[in-house]
Amino acid sequence: MSSCRMERGRAVVALAIVLTWAPAVAVAQQENAETSDVSFKLGTRAWVTTGNTKWNFQGPLFVGGPTINPLSELRWRGVDSVVPEVNAELVWKQLVLRSSLGWGGISEGVLIDDDFLFSDRQGRWSHTRSNVNDDGLFYVNADIGLRLIVDPEKTRSAYTDLLIGYQYWHEKYVAFGATGFQCTAFVGTVDNPMCAAFGAAVAPPTLKVITHDYFWHSLRIGQRTKIPLYSGLSLKADAIILPWSSSELRDVHHLRNDLKQNPSFLSRAKGGFGVQLDGGLTWATWWGLSIEGGFQYWRLDSGEGDKFTRALSGTTKDKLNEIIVERYGPYLGLQYRF
Repeated sequence: MSSCRMERGRAVVALAIVLTWAPAVAVAQQENAETSDVSFKLGTRAWVTTGNTKWNFQGPLFVGGPTINPLSELRWRGVDSVVPEVNAELVWKQLVLRSSLGWGGISEGVLIDDDFLFSDRQGRWSHTRSNVNDDGLFYVNADIGLRLIVDPEKTRSAYTDLLIGYQYWHEKYVAFGATGFQCTAFVGTVDNPMCAAFGAAVAPPTLKVITHDYFWHSLRIGQRTKIPLYSGLSLKADAIILPWSSSELRDVHHLRNDLKQNPSFLSRAKGGFGVQLDGGLTWATWWGLSIEGGFQYWRLDSGEGDKFTRALSGTTKDKLNEIIVERYGPYLGLQYRF
């Protein structure tokens, strides 16, 4: 990991600590934890996720040629991960501060890489499939909010919060080997069987072929609600939108000796739109301990941007169509209220 990337990671972790954990310590020194105006929680959860990511761009097949849209499309499918998370929450009167940090490895999935001669995915002249056997993900969320509704008895068992915050999200995939085809001469149209005559694209399964490094910085706006059901059992739901993001993809094609390796391709976009939904049940047991379980779905679309090809002979710019990343799955967690 480069020093720049390490500094960025330290910055977002520090932000989460400052917004949530540090104020909680200060408040705890002045207020009793049982006071109705103050609540501090620490928690952990395990999120069992499935991930899918897509990247495609448009541009000419050769200098001066017509624009092909898309020219190339890479799809990462089933890049699954079990994501441990730690989280903290401070509520003081109507002020809400919360943060979470999650990380996990990625050791399975596939990469499907397609290249086209014509727009609308026509004239596919290259199609390869690789296994994903390495790397992982990391994220930090930090939110500040206002509690609008509290039950009259001030037990904090029912509430609605309006939230605004920030997210740093990083995912990295490494693909090994390749099966499929590549036509070294541009003959035929979609999946022409003559492609095999021009060389089958097969790489050994232990050979590293492509690495993708995705970075997202996003604004978060949304609502969180908790509704008591029966005897300590409650319904919880979060609905967060990401109305603006800064996204970056660093792509290394390890077998391309005509491209730089640090990275080979670079894509950047600003804007886009995303959504993060979380729904489940929580059960308050005893001594401040509660158990939660539910389902979480994240999706983020970068929108259009720039894609740079970093050849040994120089850098050229094409148009990025989109980077779309989604991750979803069930979770199970514990929280303790001090």
